[in-house]
Amino acid sequence: MTREMDYALRIMRALYQKEQLSATAIAQQEHMPKAVTLKILKQLRSAGLVDSRRGPSGGYLLLRPCEEMNLWELFQAMGGGMLINRCQQPGYQCENRSADNCALSLELSRVQQVLDEELQRTPLSQLFQEEPD
Repeated sequence: MTREMDYALRIMRALYQKEQLSATAIAQQEHMPKAVTLKILKQLRSAGLVDSRRGPSGGYLLLRPCEEMNLWELFQAMGGGMLINRCQQPGYQCENRSADNCALSLELSRVQQVLDEELQRTPLSQLFQEEPD
């Protein structure tokens, strides 16, 4: 998992907890550099996961409830999925073997499918809930 993905998760968690926050407030709450926070917010906005409002009562907010979003969707929004090997990329052409003739590629495809299913299984809201004392 990339550092940008970690930051994206932290931004989504902050917005889940407070509903609407400025980029500065998110950066402070999540202990992130403001420039990086703005960069990730731009990506999340482009992906249709968050929106922004201007003005004194403005800030960033989620476009959909976290109950309707999952890690897989967030990985996609941040520039692709979590791939376990480059041969799992769509359209990848191996210089050694064709994908349907390679036991390693076939097994990695099976594992990739399981990983994708797991990333889609749990809603973000479940990940962001505070643990009971």
